[in-house]
Amino acid sequence: MPAEFVRFEVHRYLGWPGQAPSYKVGQRIWEQLRDEVRRREGAGFDIRSFHSRALGLGGVGLDTLRSAMGC
Repeated sequence: MPAEFVRFEVHRYLGWPGQAPSYKVGQRIWEQLRDEVRRREGAGFDIRSFHSRALGLGGVGLDTLRSAMGC
């Protein structure tokens, strides 16, 4: 990897203490929403449609995302 990229990543993970935990919390909530919508829609669930719908909301908070996805 280029040295500049490595420096950036080290700075991001060590210099921004909340970055890694925030990422992980967001990942877990996203996966919970996906699983909840999958359970609700059953055989009609389409992962591409789920992602399009969620990403189409733009930069929203996780509570807003959950509400907008009907969860």
